[in-house]
Amino acid sequence: IEQSEADLVDANRRIEEMQNETEKAKKEADKLQKAFGMVGKAFIALGIGQIVKEQVTQAIDYASDLTEVQNVVDTVFGDNSAVDEWSKHTLEAFGLNELSAKQFAGTMGAMLESSGLTGKAVEDMSMGIAELAGDMASFYNLDASEAFTKIRSGISGETEPLKQLGINMSVANLEAFALSQGLKKTFNEMSQGEQIMLRYQYLMKAT
Repeated sequence: IEQSEADLVDANRRIEEMQNETEKAKKEADKLQKAFGMVGKAFIALGIGQIVKEQVTQAIDYASDLTEVQNVVDTVFGDNSAVDEWSKHTLEAFGLNELSAKQFAGTMGAMLESSGLTGKAVEDMSMGIAELAGDMASFYNLDASEAFTKIRSGISGETEPLKQLGINMSVANLEAFALSQGLKKTFNEMSQGEQIMLRYQYLMKAT
């Protein structure tokens, strides 16, 4: 009987310990739940839901813009051009995502073709100018679109945008460069395509 009473006392003690542990666990659970509630309120206060919505919208817009730009690339350079594979690596190499790379190359390609240039030269020059835009954006701490706009202006004959970066593409400088390359024509004697090619070569040399 004494042993049974001792066992009963021990059992009661263990039950009380379990109750205490359970109570402590419940308090910890309540704290955790409260913490989660505070985090949730913080998310709401920070506008996380709106941010997520904006991210999804941006992703959809990016995909749509990429499709439109791809149409331009296909029209200018033809299907399965080197631009498609090249644009997959421009982010790591030049800081340009696929959309920007194709946008710049397509825009430049269309401009070069309108000046009378054709073939692989158009493709190579378009990619080269897009790469230069990425490099210049990094070097001069510019937005890539701004750098590309300055380059495109310079290639088309406007001197002021690139002059702001210390690159002077005046006719006198271009003629001196042409002479150093063994070209006998004066700038005014050149066709539009030849002038653009000279500007491109000068810009690449200058940068």
